Amino acid sequence: MLKKVIALTAALAMTLTILAGCGGGNTSNGNNSGTSAASSSTVSKGEPYTVNFVYHAPKEGNQGEVNELINKLTMKDLNMKVNLMPIGWETYNTKYPAMLAAGEPVDISFVFSFSRAAFLEAGYIVDASKYTEYTKDIYKILGDDVNAGYFGDELLGFPVVGSRSMPSGIFVRKDIFDALGYKETDFNVNTEDMSSFDKLTELFSKIKEKYPDVIPFDGNRIFGQNFLSYVDGLGDSFGVLENYGQTTKFTNWYESEQFKKFAQLSRDWYTKGYMSKDIAVSKEEGRSKMTTGKAASFFASYVANQQAGIKAQTGYDTVLIPCSLNMKDTTKVNAVLNSVMYQSKNKENAFKFLNWAYTNADFNNYLNWGVPDKDWVVNSEGLADYPEGITSTNVNYHEDFSFIYPNQYLMTPWAGNPKDLWEQYKKFDEGSIISKAYGLNFIPSEVSGEIGQCNAVLAKYESAICFGAVDPETTLAKFNKELYNAGLQKVIDAKQKQMDAWLENNK
Repeated sequence: MLKKVIALTAALAMTLTILAGCGGGNTSNGNNSGTSAASSSTVSKGEPYTVNFVYHAPKEGNQGEVNELINKLTMKDLNMKVNLMPIGWETYNTKYPAMLAAGEPVDISFVFSFSRAAFLEAGYIVDASKYTEYTKDIYKILGDDVNAGYFGDELLGFPVVGSRSMPSGIFVRKDIFDALGYKETDFNVNTEDMSSFDKLTELFSKIKEKYPDVIPFDGNRIFGQNFLSYVDGLGDSFGVLENYGQTTKFTNWYESEQFKKFAQLSRDWYTKGYMSKDIAVSKEEGRSKMTTGKAASFFASYVANQQAGIKAQTGYDTVLIPCSLNMKDTTKVNAVLNSVMYQSKNKENAFKFLNWAYTNADFNNYLNWGVPDKDWVVNSEGLADYPEGITSTNVNYHEDFSFIYPNQYLMTPWAGNPKDLWEQYKKFDEGSIISKAYGLNFIPSEVSGEIGQCNAVLAKYESAICFGAVDPETTLAKFNKELYNAGLQKVIDAKQKQMDAWLENNK
């Protein structure tokens, strides 16, 4: 059985990093379909079964009218009822495990990657591979991405439908960028030629000179720290497949030439005053710093149309300078799974409902935007928008968490997005580099203690090194020595062993 192996705060931060790149603001959501996909779900016979459906929501207790609307859909299509159970971050992290332990009725639940091991160990999750006759539509929709839900021989759930790659880049205020005479074509930043990053140094130098009251670069993310965009670590950075997962040998990311170059670059920027002096300890996001006018640029993961969302959040038009390639790996696909839980009194019906949820546009729209004509309307452009007199401050129900719900691609886009945004998302993912470990989920039970100890070392050194607050020439060696003392090599060996076995089984 698995053990919960990553400290909650570190794992939650990584999960949020993944999800942040998939959308979340009104201007990050879109859709080109207002109709349901054909579903093979069959109508249940007899007394209607009530499905207890747990979903993530920033606000709890305002779902009554939405629940009634969805009940009409499910009674018609499935002869089932649904009991919506919205829970927020705090409830999920503090109260939800106790609810499950107490056996409270839950049929279907979202499960974040950082809690999956603990839920599996406790026996909360049903193996979906035993119920394939009820989930045929999900298999058609997800295709090979279904494999991202497997841990060993057990299918723990189904990934949500959404963007599958998460490259990173630097977003620069367009007014400053243009005023300095730059064009987007001036930049071709790539990890195959680390000298290409020197163009960023030149940009920051000019910003500092011409705009002395603006910090050239700020925020809480940066290259070396954002390993998810450059390597495949099967969920953490303790042993990775370098070069966008295009190798089958696990190595120490923090000893790699690429990480060293990133650390040296950050040190150069930090010592030259291109970053804020507290950047290594500040938790404030770069876009928040930009909103106040204090930062000219920040680093972030992104998806298609991300700049529209950033403008809505910061008030500034931005230029995106890509700093990595698109990579698809298991971790990005299975950051959230929809799972049937052991408490379900009718698991067959639970899987039927889940299959339907992946195919029904109205369900996904209601779950995300609320009651039509009350919480949202379709405007003249065919986009979702607030009704007259309704705003974000007085709307009753407005979740805006499409990237965590079953099928993001069935939702109506919010005003400010292009109508074809989902097609843009799909095109964005086309041509992504697929990690050679795609489909493999690392089972870390045998090295849970070592991973915990490595996380403690990481917390001590990572921010200072990655943001350039310390000299990497002297600190990197100490950092790596402590990682190895904490058991890093044992973790790397465990990953390699599982990788080799997985490759052998998938010849």
